[in-house]
Amino acid sequence: MHKPKKRNLQSPQKSADWLEYINDCLPALVIPVGPRFQADVPEWTSASNHMHENGDLDTSRWLGTRIWAFQNDSTDSGGKIGKGRPDSCSCSSPGSSQCAKQHISEARARLQSDLGPAFKSWKFDEMGEDVGKSWTSKQKKKFDSLVCANPLSQGKSFLQPAESSFPSKTRKDIVSYYLNVYVPKRISMITRLGYKLLDSDDDEVEEAPNTKSSQKRPRPNSDDSTKLAKSHYLTGRR
Repeated sequence: MHKPKKRNLQSPQKSADWLEYINDCLPALVIPVGPRFQADVPEWTSASNHMHENGDLDTSRWLGTRIWAFQNDSTDSGGKIGKGRPDSCSCSSPGSSQCAKQHISEARARLQSDLGPAFKSWKFDEMGEDVGKSWTSKQKKKFDSLVCANPLSQGKSFLQPAESSFPSKTRKDIVSYYLNVYVPKRISMITRLGYKLLDSDDDEVEEAPNTKSSQKRPRPNSDDSTKLAKSHYLTGRR
């Protein structure tokens, strides 16, 4: 009767030694050391550091240049943050698109007055519907046609056709107009038509006046999980 052979079990320490032995032949990583491999940090030559009342050193060199608010500026708007607009207003057509545009324009003017030069430094002048002021009515209509003919919901892109149709506009101008003017205008139009399920990339819905026939248009069913508006982006979707 044959006896079972004993397995040659190695202790954890011997296994570790064996791994070190077989790894000795591998090239070791070289860590560069010396003046050629060090960061060159120039001396601070601006205003000398001084101690604040709390004992901390002046950290202005790490914070950059102050753009806003100006020192010794005691401007106080007096408005409460988060209060929002009142439920009623003095507009001729409260709640209409023109009413919303009017209030947005007033808020923008107040912001520009409060920020001063920082309004342009922080690129607020490149935001909102004011971006469309550099576009003519003819260009806007042509842009709308290009977007409708190349819906993002079908995997198409209007960027190349738009660049060919508007040689005076850069890609940045086209994308800025799309995001700041076209998309908000489209979402506003769809929500006013009563749609609960929104898709800013679905360009197949025709703009229609708020008539009885448009109110009878079938609406998609929606439950609690689909009441949130879908938000697709210009790129990186699908």
